[in-house]
Amino acid sequence: MLQRTATALVALPVILAAVWWGTPWLTILALLAAALAVREVYRLAPPGTGSLPLALGVAWVAAWVLGAQAASGLTNFLIISGGIMAAGAFVSLLWLVAFYQGERLLTGAGFLVGGPVVAGFLLGHALVLRNVGESGDVGRDWLLLALLTVFAADTGAFLVGRVMGRHRMAPSVSPGKTWEGAAGGLACAAAAAVALGFLPGLSAPRWQLAVIGATVGVLAQAGDLLESKVKRMSDVKDAGSLIPGHGGIMDRLDSIVLSVPAVYYLLATVFEP
Repeated sequence: MLQRTATALVALPVILAAVWWGTPWLTILALLAAALAVREVYRLAPPGTGSLPLALGVAWVAAWVLGAQAASGLTNFLIISGGIMAAGAFVSLLWLVAFYQGERLLTGAGFLVGGPVVAGFLLGHALVLRNVGESGDVGRDWLLLALLTVFAADTGAFLVGRVMGRHRMAPSVSPGKTWEGAAGGLACAAAAAVALGFLPGLSAPRWQLAVIGATVGVLAQAGDLLESKVKRMSDVKDAGSLIPGHGGIMDRLDSIVLSVPAVYYLLATVFEP
């Protein structure tokens, strides 16, 4: 617990500073995180899958992150992402036909494509969200809200689960998670989103912030469970050992990669940023 807290105290200011300053620091941080994340995903491939081309995965996520940085607006972002998806899928198909040597072709293809989608496309939404609104303060504050709400959901679920957890949620996937902890994470996420409404770039009504917070509270925990399922398939405890007390970078991004896109699409299609 002490090591986990110490790591968070070091990493959190770096992340928040990159979000505050924006380009190029946030772009560099996203590129580094995406490359490390896709490396971990490929290493999580179950036995029999065979080795996967890390260079292809890194190139794919880099294209997605840079494409997200260059995008302006939802339509432009989706067009760029569609082109990157098509190009990456074509190159991946060629690699599978020419070089794949594993015994589980479908599983290998799933990890080969799924890794960049999670680490590149989904994470790239952080950069698109950072650029919403006519003022740079708007996107900055919405991204801060999204990330801090994810952290509140994770912390709330952990603390409430430890103190009050009695009923296990998914014992075969993640034995430590309880329904009480999940409720605590959801409540903390909604409360954090409403409390963060004081940020100067945010002008949304409190009920919209509560909806966004509750959405993040659900998706952050869903992402954590999905990653736990993948780790169970691969028979590993953590995605890696890069972050002391936390495991791998995917053990930290699992809650973010579903939550940040949800906040972006709620703003782009339902609420006004």
